[in-house]
Amino acid sequence: MCRSHPLPLALLAVLLLAFGLTGVAGADDLAGVEVDAGGLTLQPKGSDFGLLLTVSGPEDILERSHFRRGEAPRFDVQGLPDGLYTWELREEAQLEPATRSALAAARESGDTSLVRRLRAEGSLPTGDRIQSGSFTILHGAVIEPGSAEAGDRDPVAADDAARTGAVEAAAEEALSNLSGEQFISGDLYVHNSACIGFDCPTSGGTFGSDTIRLSENNLRIHFEDTSVGSFPSTDWRLVANDSASGGANRFSIEDSTANRTPFTVEGSAPTNSLYVDAGGRVGLGTANPVVELHVVDGDSPTLRLDQDGSSGFQAQRWDIAGNETSFFVRDATNGSTLPFRIQPGAPSNGIFILNDGDVVLGGTSADADVRLQVNANTSSNFGGLRVKNTGTGNIQTQFAGNSWEWRQTFRSGDLIFDSQEDGANELTLTTGGVLTVTTLVETSDRNLKENFAPVTGSDVLDRLAALPIQRWNFKEDTTDTTHIGPMAQDFYAAFGVGADDRHIAATDAHGVALAAIQALYQRLEEREALLEKVLEQNQALAERVSALEAMEP
Repeated sequence: MCRSHPLPLALLAVLLLAFGLTGVAGADDLAGVEVDAGGLTLQPKGSDFGLLLTVSGPEDILERSHFRRGEAPRFDVQGLPDGLYTWELREEAQLEPATRSALAAARESGDTSLVRRLRAEGSLPTGDRIQSGSFTILHGAVIEPGSAEAGDRDPVAADDAARTGAVEAAAEEALSNLSGEQFISGDLYVHNSACIGFDCPTSGGTFGSDTIRLSENNLRIHFEDTSVGSFPSTDWRLVANDSASGGANRFSIEDSTANRTPFTVEGSAPTNSLYVDAGGRVGLGTANPVVELHVVDGDSPTLRLDQDGSSGFQAQRWDIAGNETSFFVRDATNGSTLPFRIQPGAPSNGIFILNDGDVVLGGTSADADVRLQVNANTSSNFGGLRVKNTGTGNIQTQFAGNSWEWRQTFRSGDLIFDSQEDGANELTLTTGGVLTVTTLVETSDRNLKENFAPVTGSDVLDRLAALPIQRWNFKEDTTDTTHIGPMAQDFYAAFGVGADDRHIAATDAHGVALAAIQALYQRLEEREALLEKVLEQNQALAERVSALEAMEP
């Protein structure tokens, strides 16, 4: 419906005075802003911290610079593309290396007390002092702002009494000139539409469906709360666009009392950039959110987690995103690597973390194909990594730059290690505990040993001679394969070596055998010496017998 009954000029003057006067801004800014053709300079206003300047612009430009206390941040635009740029200035902690190390250790342990103490001491910024703005680059240079647009009403020179008097005077004049269908009796009723501002037409204007229109080159609505005492009294302002040349096309909500801007929408923002439906669901890029937070984009919708370093911790950026190839976590600080990815169509419970900390792959608990126990104190009846498969399960290792690989196979309960180079199994361990290898090499480096003591070989030989040696087979060996050897209990009782009396280490068995062989060799040497002596005696005796025989008549 078209509406074409603007208010009289006198009444508009009342509304202009009532709504157009704004408060002083910028008293709590971190820095004064200086813009020239070559860039942006920010003059600090007495912050106790360093400053962090972040600038973003077209073509995904994002630059972050750190400045020490008292240093004036500067951003040069040489070589940057044309377009609108936004900047943000934050206080940044400047800590000694020892304090930073303590902060990192506290973060690792989950201790927040150090952060609270440093903030209480004033060593860390609270994070609530933030200043932001924008500038435009055209033909490679910043558009330098001139004076504020005509009509900017800044009540710096007007006190409350003068302002009130002006409003009352304008109201009296307006009331004396009221005509037409307007009616005022205590409250103000405006039938049809109202236009407020220097550029409203004096007559003949059309409003379309607008009920209230603001029309001029500086558009602001100021909510001035005059409450006193314990009543809430924060002033708010609705702002449409910057006043300076080259500024941003934006709609903002300002906290005028604290001089902060918690909400801004730039001009030409896409439709449904932010949408809250009747169920409280929030859509980013969509008017049809189906979950509590729904993000829609034509190419890899992304959530960025950006720790900017302003609170003393090392700066780090992470992206959480997804597209047709995968859902992924991107380390945007370190080369945009993708340390975590999930492809579309992955089965349910591909990765499942149990409440005891165990990690399950391909299942939810005992039915999982792979389970990794990460907490040794859990009630699980296994430890480490468990691989489960209904048939033959393989774990393969491919060496980069080589055509061969190692394969670890689980077949009918047996564990097999196989190098794919030769087609033979290099190691097989059966469920009966039988280990088959081509060659067994045991470590026996002198440098790895200590507590050396001599061994009496004859004593070892005597003990070995008394050691019962039997024929037997293992109970778990379904093939009843026969073996010959001592019992671990007898071996331990005879020699007192090894971890316990239920096992015989191959090293100990070899040592006993070698000591016994040395003792046998020594005894053999003794026997050979004795035999040599007997042979010599026999030879002498034979010679004497031969001589006696020769003397007989």
